[in-house]
Amino acid sequence: MIESSLRLFGRSALSCLPLATIGTLLGQLPAAYDVAVHGKPVGITAASLAQKSGEWWALYVLGTLASLVVWAIVLAKQQRIATAGGTTSVDATGAAMLARLPAIVGYFLLSFLVVLIASIPFGVLGALLALPAVPRSALILLPMLAASAAVSLGWPALILEQRSAPAAVGLGLRLAKTHWQRLVMVVVAILATLIVMVILAGLAVAVISGLASSAGAAVQGSLSAAIVLLAAALAVLYLSAFLLVVFDDLRIRTQGAHPSRASSSA
Repeated sequence: MIESSLRLFGRSALSCLPLATIGTLLGQLPAAYDVAVHGKPVGITAASLAQKSGEWWALYVLGTLASLVVWAIVLAKQQRIATAGGTTSVDATGAAMLARLPAIVGYFLLSFLVVLIASIPFGVLGALLALPAVPRSALILLPMLAASAAVSLGWPALILEQRSAPAAVGLGLRLAKTHWQRLVMVVVAILATLIVMVILAGLAVAVISGLASSAGAAVQGSLSAAIVLLAAALAVLYLSAFLLVVFDDLRIRTQGAHPSRASSSA
């Protein structure tokens, strides 16, 4: 699956990276607002959220919704590339994905509820047990990550198969339950991808900052922000390709069918 997802990522990077970058930028609108108003990014804490203005929340909602639409378009474009433009490809236009926005919002709200319900018992257990900080964090975060990976399997069903939000989340949970060993692989691959991207972005920022040291702090900051933005866009673009391949693989295993073009051509 990793090899197939890397091939699909490579084939889709050129055409999808501009959209992926736009989607990442849209998600950063609240941070841009903080920089414009306060001169620097403001960390997200319970206290800072209580002090956010209406403009910040409006940008947060609009940026989040717009980025979700863009990432839906990216997934549909990757599916079209994987199937070589086959007739099963969904409409990847912005208008088509905007029409699916209520279902997309419902999917993420329902996914959040599922992750919350799955995480509450472990959170309570972590609060009751006298555990060191690291084991307590693992006890709370690992179930949350596993539940998030499980419901994420419904994202391709929502976008590519036009399922309703409850049906998509339900399918993701069923696939995760049936193929939980593969789900562990998904979680490990996601963590490995994020770690590698963070390391590479950190190295790139260090190198570029050193080369641009004579240009001043403003130029260094701009270059570092651009590198981090590009790394984030590439990471989510790869995870989108990986999720598409994993979803296709698990559906094939569940249905006992022959490999479809999404995995064989990826």
